[in-house]
Amino acid sequence: MNPKAQTMKSNSSETAEATATASRLLDRIQSPADIKSLREQDLPRLAHEVREELIGVLSQTGGHLGPNLGVVELTIALHRVFNTPHDRFVMDVSHQGYVHKMFTGRLDRFNTMRQFGGLNGFLLRSESEHDCYGAGHAGTALSAGLGMAVGRDLRGGDENIVVVAGDAAFTCGISYEALNNVKAHTKRFIVVVDRKKRRRDCKLSK
Repeated sequence: MNPKAQTMKSNSSETAEATATASRLLDRIQSPADIKSLREQDLPRLAHEVREELIGVLSQTGGHLGPNLGVVELTIALHRVFNTPHDRFVMDVSHQGYVHKMFTGRLDRFNTMRQFGGLNGFLLRSESEHDCYGAGHAGTALSAGLGMAVGRDLRGGDENIVVVAGDAAFTCGISYEALNNVKAHTKRFIVVVDRKKRRRDCKLSK
């Protein structure tokens, strides 16, 4: 092949790759407001890009891959409906909060996940105003969320308290204690049950 033609082909390939990278929907997400501004038909593409990012980064840094692959669409939906940091997401264990981190201004640091000086492997109140609760242990979210809801009602607040709890939460007595007290203590308490049906069939682009 003509050396000049080969160089032009190489440059064209690099340009196309750079353009594809720059045009990711995920790179436009700087805050939850950007999730709300997307067209509904673009959401599957965003979900695919999030999964690519999860697999690409966590294959290098380590971290909770499976739980986060399974909550991509759920996290998109939560940020489409609710408004953090005014509304509060209380995630049981909080190891499934990586996608939430991407959507709340931390995508540029996502490659530091679980690294020294980098992003924490769980939600962390000192890391972002969008993280209202950090746990690292199963079974605490329902009780903590109920406490937040009761406090909100006492001071006349209007924020939504949204608990995301998986199977492990319902092996803990404290979760049932919280559920038994909901009716008596608050009239507005949202619980999303994450059944851990994980999406692992994503196809990564080369």
